[in-house]
Amino acid sequence: MTSPEPAPQPAPYAAPSGAPQPGPAPAPTPAQPGYGVPEPGYAAQPGYGAQPALPGYGAQPGYTAQPGYGAQPAYAAQPPQPVAPSPAMTLPGAVPWATQRKRPIVLEIVLVVLGGLLASAFVVLMARVASGTAVGVAVVLALVPLVTIGALIMWVDRWEPEPRFLLVGAFLWGGGVAVAVASLLNSVVGPGLAGALGTGLDPGTASAVLGAPIVEEAMKGLGILLIFLVRRREFNGPLDGAVYGAVVALGFSVVEDVQYFALNAEDMGMIFVMRALLSPFGHLVYSVPMGIALGIASRRRSKAAWLWLFPLGYLAAVALHMGWNGSLSFASSFTDLVAIFVLLNWLPLALLAGIAIWLRQREQHVVGRRLRDYVPSGWLSEAEVQALSSMQACRAARRWAAGVGAKPAMRAYQRTAARLAYARQDLYTGHVARRARQDEAHLLEELARARAEVMARATPRHGY
Repeated sequence: MTSPEPAPQPAPYAAPSGAPQPGPAPAPTPAQPGYGVPEPGYAAQPGYGAQPALPGYGAQPGYTAQPGYGAQPAYAAQPPQPVAPSPAMTLPGAVPWATQRKRPIVLEIVLVVLGGLLASAFVVLMARVASGTAVGVAVVLALVPLVTIGALIMWVDRWEPEPRFLLVGAFLWGGGVAVAVASLLNSVVGPGLAGALGTGLDPGTASAVLGAPIVEEAMKGLGILLIFLVRRREFNGPLDGAVYGAVVALGFSVVEDVQYFALNAEDMGMIFVMRALLSPFGHLVYSVPMGIALGIASRRRSKAAWLWLFPLGYLAAVALHMGWNGSLSFASSFTDLVAIFVLLNWLPLALLAGIAIWLRQREQHVVGRRLRDYVPSGWLSEAEVQALSSMQACRAARRWAAGVGAKPAMRAYQRTAARLAYARQDLYTGHVARRARQDEAHLLEELARARAEVMARATPRHGY
């Protein structure tokens, strides 16, 4: 799943006028039309020269200098100086974040409203079919996988957190729209395919083995695909795809758990153990490959890459889901159940966890490479790039900032840097070059503002 660096690349960001150069700059890359070459007016802005390093935010132990990026004389000898935000620190044509026109959130509203209504209607229907008490207990039990799995997803998503409202919409799409459509079509598609293929499966088995994998993964995948197509700016790579896929799958799994618990009240305890404790990640294992496939497509130069990558992810999801449901349908002994859980649930889960950890490490490298584009022109120092591309260093910086009352500003500084790196990455793929170019200007302004706030808060404590 490694995405090779495409060529040609955007030119290094232009040095601000009069800024001291932190070491020899690499040979300039020819400017490519439409690839985010900064406006000439950027270089003339006062207050935007080489930025002073943040106190406590220098090179971290264990981080060696990169080839070609030795000690930076423009930064090494500079004591930290307070930098207060001022009107001069505004890029020409850039609108401050606070006054920018808010982007439309029509997709999020549709996902939340439609998904919320359908999920609520489904739970109410369960209360009419089963007892209200059983549904209440089922909802409480479903909170166990919701909280535990949700916490793990948020841990994976810490590097560059996705918009929370969009994640809520993704969750409700899975728990509302996907569940509602699957409940209507599983029993139609499964037996229909079984009859067309001449499998001889009874309707119940055909719905589980054929209908559920095909319909459910299609509906969950449609939600992930909508986010990719409509909110491309928020879909920055395989890790983002894994997060969106996991959230959609979690919504589906939670509402389906309520259904299974409520409709099997006499065996609720056993089903809770089987579904919520022994195999709570089933739907995540099936659906995350679709998100990863779209995330890979977001890093390809071809805008049509999703047309062949997404079907591959969907086929993987259907195969995993079909293998699980089919094995359970034909299991005949306790030994069979153990083998099924180990081979078709826990082993794929371990593999998926390893992929998620690897993707987080890859994202750190991406952030480091893209932020390093701003070192020759003095927007960032090499020490800052090394620290901003390390989870450990970011945590250490936040601990330091908490001691001087600057933790919110430090967190904003780090998250803005990550967003800047991904905007720069978008310039390399060329998918959203114009928007990425605008984002780059605004994020550079925001980065300087956040740095200035950290410095201002640190000044009284350290006496600079």
